[in-house]
Amino acid sequence: MKTLIKLTRAICLAISSLILLTACNPGNIKESENTSTEETEDILQSTGLNADSVEEALAKAEKALQNGKIELAQLYYIKAHNLEPNNTQVLQKMADLYININKYDLAEVSFDLILKQQPDNLKTLEQYGLLLINMRNYPKAEEYLNKVITKQKNWRAYNGLGIIANLQGNALKAEALFKKANSLLPNSPDLLNNIGFALYSANKLDEAASYYLKALQINPGFKKAIYNYGLVQARLSRYDQAYSAFTKIASPAEANNNIGYIAMMNGDYTEANNYLQEAIQSAPEFYKKANDNLMRLDVLQKQ
Repeated sequence: MKTLIKLTRAICLAISSLILLTACNPGNIKESENTSTEETEDILQSTGLNADSVEEALAKAEKALQNGKIELAQLYYIKAHNLEPNNTQVLQKMADLYININKYDLAEVSFDLILKQQPDNLKTLEQYGLLLINMRNYPKAEEYLNKVITKQKNWRAYNGLGIIANLQGNALKAEALFKKANSLLPNSPDLLNNIGFALYSANKLDEAASYYLKALQINPGFKKAIYNYGLVQARLSRYDQAYSAFTKIASPAEANNNIGYIAMMNGDYTEANNYLQEAIQSAPEFYKKANDNLMRLDVLQKQ
């Protein structure tokens, strides 16, 4: 409860100063429950925006969201919580809002309060686990997502665990987890792209390319898969195919620089020089990167 009081105070400050919550630091604010509640009520009543029930507060919050009034919606959610502190529906709506506006620390407060009442709430465990990945708290994210998959086949949880495994450098584990997710949600371009990336990380380049192509068959405009497919082709020294892919989503200068750099890493120094020179000629005023890569190439060639 003390943490939520700090959250309430932070929202009140955000409303009164007409800015988002990043400018406030709830951890440095120490207010009593009565003071925080009173301030919330004062703001609502002074503006004629009061609500007499949870249902009314939630309805007004939804209307505020539809009109793009995020700060006002937050106030109504706080009002709803003041009316029914143990209402997990209210806490869930607050968490959803905070995730949407990238206020992850505040979403975490709401999830913690839900799990105190419902420690086996699989939806909350899943959402919280995925949120913790964004917050880079991988051990805790893994703990929560593993709780989900022990009780439910959940593609989002498997995908999240795959992302963690990849970030930790375990490409084979990531591949297996992404494939489990894909078995539950077939033909998802995102999951196919993730499998491809795990395979790429494991240096299974041809197999990775096949998954990127599967993703692109479903969604031809999927930029991540296009880029990754180009990356694989360049790694395989298929530079023409790589250029064709990169130029679908980037300028010729960027494509040439990307390929030049990868060719240099492949040890194909002549190809690297040609592509980097082309990058400079196509955008000399912009492409400092290509010049830097040419200097690096010169050092490598002299070794």
